[in-house]
Amino acid sequence: MESAAAAVEQDISTSEVDLGFSLTVLGSGSSGNCSLVSFGNTRLLIDAGFSGKETCRRMEAVGIDPDSLDAILVTHEHSDHIKSVHTLSRRFEAPIYCTEGTFNAVISEKAYFGWQQVVPGRSFNIGKMCVHPISLPHDAADPIGFRIECEGRTLGHMTDFGYGSALVRESLKGCDTLLLEANHDLEMLKNGPYPWHLKQRIAGRLGHLSNEGFYDLLPDILHEGVGDLIIAHMSHTNNDPRLVSFQTKRILRRLGLDKLKFTIAEQNTPLAPVPI
Repeated sequence: MESAAAAVEQDISTSEVDLGFSLTVLGSGSSGNCSLVSFGNTRLLIDAGFSGKETCRRMEAVGIDPDSLDAILVTHEHSDHIKSVHTLSRRFEAPIYCTEGTFNAVISEKAYFGWQQVVPGRSFNIGKMCVHPISLPHDAADPIGFRIECEGRTLGHMTDFGYGSALVRESLKGCDTLLLEANHDLEMLKNGPYPWHLKQRIAGRLGHLSNEGFYDLLPDILHEGVGDLIIAHMSHTNNDPRLVSFQTKRILRRLGLDKLKFTIAEQNTPLAPVPI
């Protein structure tokens, strides 16, 4: 499998980490999701699906001081995205940015440092980063993904959506770095151990993006300017990284983008920071 960044476990002082506008996937999968977006001295978490202790350990492993955290962007209220949101918000005095639906569903239940309401389609700035929240088709209160722009570069970060809507496709066009979900193989899900009602939920239009749905998106959103493609939120039970890697390579060859780097995010190990 080609890789945008090798998995890392290292002790680097925070003063040594200065990649400009960058994305660090601290982990992604069915059991927890968390990414860090940085520019200069500004650090944003996208979701916090691991314990507070584990999130801090992973940040330190890639050379980021957890005390430098400025804000937490929450995509939706499901447990694999919000496990330590309240803890991290209080500990580092980091405001939580999420929709009113997500706030009412889970954020308001426990103590937090602060809340900033996010409205899909209404952009906002944190430091020099401009964040565009995008509505996603998922079975949550008011789920969103993000298109983040800074210094002429753009990150598209979207997981937990059942299909590639017209809005999703349009929002992902022109991005320099992409993080996208390829959650499950339909046949593996169909023949797997999950109960029928859960299989229906995952495969539905408000569930998770299948491998086929992921492949279908690529011709619309990939271009020669894309530096890195990160494949995320992959099910350990209902997917096979080898299958996704093989098919992604075939599609890239067909599109004339053989040199485009891609990697599959892991559940248990952070990826090294990727410059955007």
